[in-house]
Amino acid sequence: MLGWLATATAMTPLKDVLEPKAARKIKESLGASSVGELLSHLPQRYAAQGHSLNVDYAQVGESITAVVEVVNVAKHQAHEQQNVTWKDKARYPLRVTVTDGVRTMPMPIFGQAWLGNVLHPGTRLLVLGTLGEFQGQPQITNADVLVIGADGQPGAATGKLKKLIDGADGMAELRGLLALPFLPIHRGRKGLSGILMALYIRRVLRWLPRQPEPLPEYPGALPGFDTALREAHFPGPDGPMAALNRLKYDEALELQLALALRRAGNAERVAPECPPVGDGPGRVAKLESHLPFELTRGQRLVHEDIARDLSRPTPMNRLLQGEVGSGKTVVALLGMLQVLDVGRQSVLLAPTEVLAGQHARTISGLLDDAGVDAKVVLLTGSMSVGEKRAALLDIVSGEAGIIVGTHALLSDGVEFFDLGLVVIDEQHRFGVRQRDRLRERGRDGMTPHVLVMTATPIPRTLAMTVFGDLDVSELKELPGERQEVKTIVVPTVEKPTWEARAWEVIKEQVDEGHRAFVVSPRILGEGESVEDNFDLARRNLPGVDVGFLHGRMSPEEKGAAMADFVSGRTSVLVATTVIEVGVNVPEATVMMIRRAESYGVSQLHQLRGRIGRGGLPGRCFMCTETWSNTPERARLEAIAETNDGFQLAEIDVRTRKHGDVLGEGQSGLTAGLGLLNLGEDVRVIERARKDAAKLAASDPDFARRLTYDITDEEAGFLDRS
Repeated sequence: MLGWLATATAMTPLKDVLEPKAARKIKESLGASSVGELLSHLPQRYAAQGHSLNVDYAQVGESITAVVEVVNVAKHQAHEQQNVTWKDKARYPLRVTVTDGVRTMPMPIFGQAWLGNVLHPGTRLLVLGTLGEFQGQPQITNADVLVIGADGQPGAATGKLKKLIDGADGMAELRGLLALPFLPIHRGRKGLSGILMALYIRRVLRWLPRQPEPLPEYPGALPGFDTALREAHFPGPDGPMAALNRLKYDEALELQLALALRRAGNAERVAPECPPVGDGPGRVAKLESHLPFELTRGQRLVHEDIARDLSRPTPMNRLLQGEVGSGKTVVALLGMLQVLDVGRQSVLLAPTEVLAGQHARTISGLLDDAGVDAKVVLLTGSMSVGEKRAALLDIVSGEAGIIVGTHALLSDGVEFFDLGLVVIDEQHRFGVRQRDRLRERGRDGMTPHVLVMTATPIPRTLAMTVFGDLDVSELKELPGERQEVKTIVVPTVEKPTWEARAWEVIKEQVDEGHRAFVVSPRILGEGESVEDNFDLARRNLPGVDVGFLHGRMSPEEKGAAMADFVSGRTSVLVATTVIEVGVNVPEATVMMIRRAESYGVSQLHQLRGRIGRGGLPGRCFMCTETWSNTPERARLEAIAETNDGFQLAEIDVRTRKHGDVLGEGQSGLTAGLGLLNLGEDVRVIERARKDAAKLAASDPDFARRLTYDITDEEAGFLDRS
């Protein structure tokens, strides 16, 4: 929050503000030990009168805090009998029904038969319970209740709420909380209920002195920082949106300031200039004139961007994103040849040995067919000692102009003659530290140009936030030989005949000389493993040669399995997601994905991109055990409706969380992304990006002060991302 977490006030220990027991409980449950850390935990939602029971957001087992009114109380006959023991009465629940004015829910209460004499229709309650389910309908279970009198005073209470109001202070605090226009709803933690957390935060805010405004100016429709911080926890009559929008802006601005400062730092680095050759046709022109296909308009435009970047003395930092099969590798190869034309080397880093080997073969084939003089060297971890030694010698001597490899290229023993360009394929498969290591291996202290590629298109908001210091190029056109892939969701439980028909289609395609993939979600284990689906394929495809491929096989076994599939010795390949990227078999026209609900949006799009690559249309069957009208099924149906990766990226950004852009984490909203919704807050991010660029240029020292709570190491991750 714009350096606020690094101020003396925010760093004040909670034990100096709250009683030791409360500070200890917060530390154990939340991991928060300072004022700033506690106030960073904003409410999960807010309950206005008539909306306390909005549980559509919640999952069974989550805690509920609500202000409700009793609709009905039904006692069991055992509760009225004099000769029934207390233990026997406790076996039967008091069947209470409550409402918030919008929703009505049952709330069975066990072991508190005496409440039958206290609760009546119209009684107002504060409820602390758990969301349960009975016969498919939601209900409140394990409920502790507090009666709210007509004058707003707390009355009879049970369990945790009874402990809470013991003593005058607890009663007064709770009375004040219940009088607010909006009740903050926090997710309860073990040992710390949501209502108790709200009370602790209210105590801290009462202690907190007025906070100075950190910005010289901010969007005029937003409140000041101090007001926003307080009303984000306890909104006024107009609700929390204005306060939350201000904190979202601050969050976006801080991240964009860090990116702007990193961009300025990158501009001071020196890169090897690699302009296109001027005298006679170089390797780039020779390859272009001998390609077996015409470059698309998009490929030509991106090639021009890369050529211009490579000619400059500042490092290129470009993200190339495009559809599966849009021709990113050819564009990258043209850039590598431009670097080679001036005597420097290029590296292509791939996430798997299968993909690295395929890249090396594809590049070598294109260069040989065009008669281009360039030595391509492959380096992977599974190569023999002799093969590695020969490859390392070619690399350090400069004999190798283009080096293709896996993580083996990142080891300390790899030295380059003159590294000018680093190309990283499927960048999301590498950790930021791994991606950074090659940038430090330029000659004479120079920083190589960097091109990162992804076949998983990234929404504009995410690109601005995560890749804010990279220039972004997009390839949306597909080459002419790519055909449409039709995707069909196959509900295996609801409609087993659909699955049978999918196997028939695979058999028909194989009989016509085509190939098929069957994708398994796991290598081992019960149900839907490679072994299970290998047996399933053989049972459903009699007379068809079926092979298998997974990540635990040796490199030799993987190579043999792929060679058999490519040559047609096997017509169906049962595999894990090891075939997700880079596998190119033009004869593959059909794919069956087992338990499709267990994959992410981008994975499913990548997988089906393996078919329809040879001039023939493809069909992808997404088999699922989900049921109609569930979020999981809706997600699969949305994926099936479009082959546009950029539309799918928007679906992805709405249905999952994003990587931690300030650390090693690759998923989850943590550092820097606590409030921003990258699927909705595009205007906030755009405004912050524009304001950050202006502020970083006019007063970089002030911009650095505003980003004090982003550590040097965290800021480095932004650059490495």
